[in-house]
Amino acid sequence: MATAASLKQDNMPTSSSSSISIPHHDSAQKHELDGEDTVCNEKPGASSPSDVDVDADPAAPPPMFYKPPPRQFILIMTALALGVFLASLDQIIVSTSIPAITKEYNSLNDISWLGTAYMMTSTAFQPLYGKVSDIFGRKAVMLFANFMFLIGSAISGWATSMSMLIIGRAVAGLGAGGLMAMVFIILSDMLDMRERGKYMGGLGAIFSLSSVIGPLMGGAFTDHVTWRWSFWINLPLGAISVVFIWFNLDLPTPKGSFSDKIKRIDFYGSFLLLGTVIMILLALSWGGSKYPWNSGTIIGLLCAGIVSAVIFIVVEWKVPAEPIIPVHLFKVRNIWSTYGSLFFGGGAFFGILFYIPIYFQVIKGESATVGGLETVPFVFGIVITSISSGIWILKKGTYVLFPALGNLLVITGSALCLLFVEDTPRVATIFILLICGLGIGLTLQPSTLAVQAACKPKYMATVTALVQFTRSLGSVFGIAIVGSVFNNKLESTLHERFPEDKNILRVTQDYGFIKNYVELDRIMIYATFVRALHFAFYCCIAFSSLALVSSFFIQHKELKTNANQAGKKVELAVEMV
Repeated sequence: MATAASLKQDNMPTSSSSSISIPHHDSAQKHELDGEDTVCNEKPGASSPSDVDVDADPAAPPPMFYKPPPRQFILIMTALALGVFLASLDQIIVSTSIPAITKEYNSLNDISWLGTAYMMTSTAFQPLYGKVSDIFGRKAVMLFANFMFLIGSAISGWATSMSMLIIGRAVAGLGAGGLMAMVFIILSDMLDMRERGKYMGGLGAIFSLSSVIGPLMGGAFTDHVTWRWSFWINLPLGAISVVFIWFNLDLPTPKGSFSDKIKRIDFYGSFLLLGTVIMILLALSWGGSKYPWNSGTIIGLLCAGIVSAVIFIVVEWKVPAEPIIPVHLFKVRNIWSTYGSLFFGGGAFFGILFYIPIYFQVIKGESATVGGLETVPFVFGIVITSISSGIWILKKGTYVLFPALGNLLVITGSALCLLFVEDTPRVATIFILLICGLGIGLTLQPSTLAVQAACKPKYMATVTALVQFTRSLGSVFGIAIVGSVFNNKLESTLHERFPEDKNILRVTQDYGFIKNYVELDRIMIYATFVRALHFAFYCCIAFSSLALVSSFFIQHKELKTNANQAGKKVELAVEMV
């Protein structure tokens, strides 16, 4: 399947048009026979994946990129920025609305599903969007993701029961997963590799800023109007994105009838992948909280997920002509090393993001809102290096050192977090969190470019969607592991220090309850929290260390700087950041 990024020059129009068609290639006939249908070309004497040349055939025409006129480009980038902002905002905005939602529906037992339903669908469907957009076209799939997100937000905002709200969150997650994947796929279709870094850096900065803005907006809506505005706010902003995409995105549309395109979808692989991801995510979400890790439910989900994953790999390897995830991609060194770095880096990223606020709320006695604001240095660091690394890549064309340097900074920052105690000065916390953020920012956009540069343009959508999926899956894995370690250490130590107090575990659910204890006991409780947080940071050090090891295997591949089909460079008048 040829993508917009891989169109030959003689297939490119002289002016943009949404009616352009892409020649359909029969993968069933060419998968094993045609060298152009493989991800890499081995050099003579190559003995391992590290010796494989993964660049496109030098004799082939260079890939062309669709870059619209300046006005259209600005509107499309605005729509893409809104997509990233809304998808990432919706992931976390509900956190400060949970008490009000629980009170209205009187359904405390189901409250965890507000996050779980969104996370499951957004993560599970991300890998599917890449291949489906190759079949149906970028514009159609991007609009579908937008509509699903808006429908889910509307259901959530007008929900009359907790069940309806959970369904709305699941539908919104389905759309959000597509938004996160399609934004970077479309961006990659419009820009050559060296230009992508700058704009990916801007989008990464927007993603990071939303993690701070989200809880603040959710709290403000809940306190001053209604928690339902946490979902209604998506509707006008999402509508703007839909309009801008509808009237301005003119990427070429794949050729073929709707029925022919449906037949090309890898349904077996899709269902197996969804089942695998959902079972594993449920196990990671429920383990240590709803069920013990050694319970039959968790063990059963993990075993079933692993078996399903094995079947999925075999099916993708042997059965479909156009697999959702071509298994042979993973023999390429830059592919598996980058995904490994993203997976473990995602665990460290969200481990820090989720547990730093606990330090400020419990140990420093700050409110949830102020505790969230304390993470601003962390986010500011991400913004700085996301943007600066993109500019560096644009000017120099090199990216290979950024993931390793970034992970090294995260290790350093996580280790310095072990200095957090009751009387740590504010200037020290700002400096430490800034280091962590600077490291995270260096790993985001260069990782996307590393996998894109390592494969042929026809696989660009697939590997780009897998970047978002791998990072999301790693974040869920990291939160589950870090949370389990933190909770186990906290609860066991509290029981050791207060063996006669049957209510001691209440302090793990209601931080304000700590004030009911005498000063000496409060000091012991705070010390217990600090110790448990240190164990959480040990996990972050371990995750970022594994990410560092993976990043050492990333090799530099040249970033192509092809002209667009009109042979003109489009200068963006307004920066996205």
